[in-house]
Amino acid sequence: MADNFHVSFDAGELRKHPEVHTVEDVITFRLQRLVAIGERAGQDWSQRMFDLSLNEWRLLALVKGRAPARAGGLADVLLMDKSQTSRVTKSLLNKGLIRSFPDPDDGRAIALEPTEEGVVLYRRVFAEVMRSNERILDVLSIDEVQALDVILRKLTEHSSDLLEARLGRPLIR
Repeated sequence: MADNFHVSFDAGELRKHPEVHTVEDVITFRLQRLVAIGERAGQDWSQRMFDLSLNEWRLLALVKGRAPARAGGLADVLLMDKSQTSRVTKSLLNKGLIRSFPDPDDGRAIALEPTEEGVVLYRRVFAEVMRSNERILDVLSIDEVQALDVILRKLTEHSSDLLEARLGRPLIR
């Protein structure tokens, strides 16, 4: 049963958030739900079409885009813990999609780059990712997509700054 609870703010407080009756009205909840819908759909096609988990795909894509990519830094970019990133990295190494070598800037660290097979798969998956994103954006005008892009960039950068302040260290972006 829904009640008519409404969040109120002190009179002097600036209020930008739209009216909230339940948690389902909260912007961050709605964003998380959108992400969860995409995760559910993406996990299905990435596994079925490419034999990759979403985390494997994301790590492969970051390695491709940042090569040589320091293994430890990718955990920050993906916002995954280092042990989970390590498991995904090992899986991609075992599948022959990436290779590791001593980081040229720090011999104690490991760097990653895609193999030829990894690049070929990356291109196939990326094409599907873009088709999927076009389907999602189909309900928006070009101006709305451009505005969404600016808004997401601002919110992501600001949220990253807030997280860095809470963690007391910079994130790799």
